Amino acid sequence: MKMKIGVSTLLYEKEDIVTSVARIAESGVKTIELFCELAGFHPGKVTDETLDALASLAKDYGLTYSIHPPCKEINPASSDPSERARVIEEYIETIDLAIRLGIRDMVVHCGFKSNPDVSDGDAFDYARQTLKAVGKAAEQAGIVMLLENTCWGTTGFLDTPQDLLHLADACPPSTKLLLDVGHAIIWGFNPTECARIWFPRLAQIHAHDNHGEHDEHLELGKGIIDWRELLCFLKAESWDGVFMIEMGQQEDSDAALVRSLDLVRTCLSRC
Repeated sequence: MKMKIGVSTLLYEKEDIVTSVARIAESGVKTIELFCELAGFHPGKVTDETLDALASLAKDYGLTYSIHPPCKEINPASSDPSERARVIEEYIETIDLAIRLGIRDMVVHCGFKSNPDVSDGDAFDYARQTLKAVGKAAEQAGIVMLLENTCWGTTGFLDTPQDLLHLADACPPSTKLLLDVGHAIIWGFNPTECARIWFPRLAQIHAHDNHGEHDEHLELGKGIIDWRELLCFLKAESWDGVFMIEMGQQEDSDAALVRSLDLVRTCLSRC
């Protein structure tokens, strides 16, 4: 099977970015998502010393990085043009950071309505404008933009998994999809069905658990998600993307990572 297992630095979100990467690398994982909200890694503010340390870790451990821009108070579908301009600036600064580290893919969020009264069509168009601009910059830099499902509830403007495909179609052709499993459950859809619908463009998965109502970013197996169903589907289809474990900081993150990796391996072995 060609699927790669990765881990997001969100697992050690209370640490600085270099410490977080080092702890994940020491677990033996070779694919790591650099989350831009960890200390020392906000786009436009990263020091050369930090970049050198990350490059050294990549060389020493044989790591491959992907990158996740800041997401707090970041809304590509905002009704405010100045806010959308700020999002584009943040994303382009993240692209510049990716270039300096030799990163070849970047996650982006689809956004949400500024308030429930905004029409779905208007929010879709705002997101399209933002992501088209970001996608063009990413494409020019040789970076693949990964569009993540982040839209649900009263401010969601995507009603079905097919709608995310339509948004991706409005972006540059190189755009791929990222299935956030926890988000799909909150959205009210079976993650395996989302994977099936998005499969031709599915490049990465964010794996974390919850109980169906809140974005808890729990250890795998601590919520309601059927990991065996999803993993067996991916194995049967010989999926060659990245299965990125994206738990938040746990009471014992090291132990939670070991258990989550074991769960993935066990599920795959029983398919």
